[in-house]
Amino acid sequence: MQQLCYVLNINQSLIPVYHPQANPVERKNRDLKPRLSMIVCNNHTLWNEQLPAIRFAMNTAKCETTGCTAAYLNFARELRTLDDVTTDLRSVIHNDNFVPEFTPYLKRFERNMSQIKENIEKKSRSSKSICRQITSTKP
Repeated sequence: MQQLCYVLNINQSLIPVYHPQANPVERKNRDLKPRLSMIVCNNHTLWNEQLPAIRFAMNTAKCETTGCTAAYLNFARELRTLDDVTTDLRSVIHNDNFVPEFTPYLKRFERNMSQIKENIEKKSRSSKSICRQITSTKP
């Protein structure tokens, strides 16, 4: 094949084989499918109406590796439910718009991010050690 490409002056570039487990979008879709099937049940015409509720549930679920929710990692705060917003609108206005409060908030977020990084590294090390144990015991 390489000789044919050389003769025809074709620049051959190899790409990795399709690996859906490594693709974050595929992982999210894999998580989304069972949740969607549980909520929709037999009424498949209303699946698109259930997506916001499922998305909220997925964004507010704690990740085992990081110990934080996806919303916290993306927005540096937890998402508020509709009940939180409607019952406590005054605290929402004060907490989200008061600029001098941001400095300690960002410092706390920085500390949390370093803890999250340590959790990820710890989980990675334990996964590597398990893989090494498995591969060393194979004949």
